[in-house]
Amino acid sequence: MSATCCRICGCPNEKDLFSAVTQEPVCSICKIKFVGGLPTTKERIEQVRSRLGLKETEFLEQDRGKEAKRILGHLNNG
Repeated sequence: MSATCCRICGCPNEKDLFSAVTQEPVCSICKIKFVGGLPTTKERIEQVRSRLGLKETEFLEQDRGKEAKRILGHLNNG
């Protein structure tokens, strides 16, 4: 896995402002969906990947625009 991409979905850090600024090993969407307010540890990432059934070389496929819209819509209605 590349050190310059989300460890869950593979999104390049330079395409995600959150991970580019914070140097977190996950993107903003994966942080919100899978890690939440907890510290992003290697163990927590491994637990998420295991629950999602991802092998070492696999990444979660997701529509980032759709997920962001869903998350922001939820927060606005919340």
